[in-house]
Amino acid sequence: MPRRRAFVPENTQAMWEFCRHCGAPFPPEDSPVRGVCPDCAEARYEPCGNCGRQTPRGELAEAEGDPRRLCPTCASELTRVCDGCGRRLPRESGFIRDGRGRALCPDCAEGYAECADCGEWFPAGDMARRDGDLVCWRCSARRLDGAICSYGYKPRPRFHRAEGEAGNSLVLGIELEMDGGDRTAAVARIAEKWGEDWVYFKSDSSLDCGVELVTHPISPLVLMSEGGRAMWADVCAAAVAEGMRSHDTRTCGLHVHVNRDFFGEGETARALAEYKLLTVADRFFEPLAIFSRRRRDRLDQWAGRTCLPASRDGWLASARGAARVSRDTRYHAVNTTNEHTIEFRLFRGTLKPETLLATFQFVAGLCHLAKASTPGMLQRVNWYELADGVLDACPAESDELAAYLLARELMTEGRRGALCA
Repeated sequence: MPRRRAFVPENTQAMWEFCRHCGAPFPPEDSPVRGVCPDCAEARYEPCGNCGRQTPRGELAEAEGDPRRLCPTCASELTRVCDGCGRRLPRESGFIRDGRGRALCPDCAEGYAECADCGEWFPAGDMARRDGDLVCWRCSARRLDGAICSYGYKPRPRFHRAEGEAGNSLVLGIELEMDGGDRTAAVARIAEKWGEDWVYFKSDSSLDCGVELVTHPISPLVLMSEGGRAMWADVCAAAVAEGMRSHDTRTCGLHVHVNRDFFGEGETARALAEYKLLTVADRFFEPLAIFSRRRRDRLDQWAGRTCLPASRDGWLASARGAARVSRDTRYHAVNTTNEHTIEFRLFRGTLKPETLLATFQFVAGLCHLAKASTPGMLQRVNWYELADGVLDACPAESDELAAYLLARELMTEGRRGALCA
């Protein structure tokens, strides 16, 4: 005979439960916390000072100036943690939200001021006064086209890609340092034509009385187009007209950032991309030093050799070891410390458009070559094969690069072979 299922009436309650902490049996009606015996409830739980809900003692929060101990829900509604000092205070304590999106308590916000234009808060000493108003550098740049912003100024990037290029195609962000001359006049001349859509300007303590020109991300196809070439011709002509210098100084560099997502979205793809670029910089540091035009002492100071550790492990293990070494400082020829970009730091500044274009072509070609090559391929080639491969891989015209390599005897006439597999 099949066993009959026992009928359980609705709205019934078990006579005994077992405590989820100590395992002891107890009548449910004797405890204020479901599933917990009275002894454990008294030792481990406490009512929220606002809503009365029984809450584990370790989850209760206290705010300065408020004697109540609050459950997580009430703590979230009634209090706020300062992103500056970490203290929890009542929400009505007068928090501000700074330009980086952090909630700051009155003590941490001391010395901050509200921007008259955007309403965000910034350290008053890092703001500008325009037309009698105290404004942040971002709004200052809008009011005064061509304004020189603080070193930490980072506007929302405006990407310039050719029609049909994918959203993760290679883009270059260029930082060109200039010194001497009338920097205000030079900035005004450049900004008058290229404005904040293409370039902006920052101060830099490493310069004597100069300025750093920074571009928004630009694809190689746009950089090498007629418009891109015209922009760099205008930039250089305006700077030279106002007495600015770049190559013939001890202070100026030329840095080129490339977007990490060009090499792939996964962690493995990005780690291998770093490793391949670091391998090239390490293996060919001497010819790259010639290419860079920098004096060796300045190169060692600002963009030194990474000196990757020797490894017999696989490529991925070697890549992870290289990452640990390369991220101890940003002052390497290839800087991998940035979250979204990889930076080529080794080039000397210049106000010659042809040299600038040759540099951009080299970086673009090297990135495309590294993406298409295995680490083993880049570990076997010699410099001349690498130079040929970079020229062939450059996605835009590379006449300036070929001429530059020939002029510095980094390539021989007529040598344009393919990279050996």
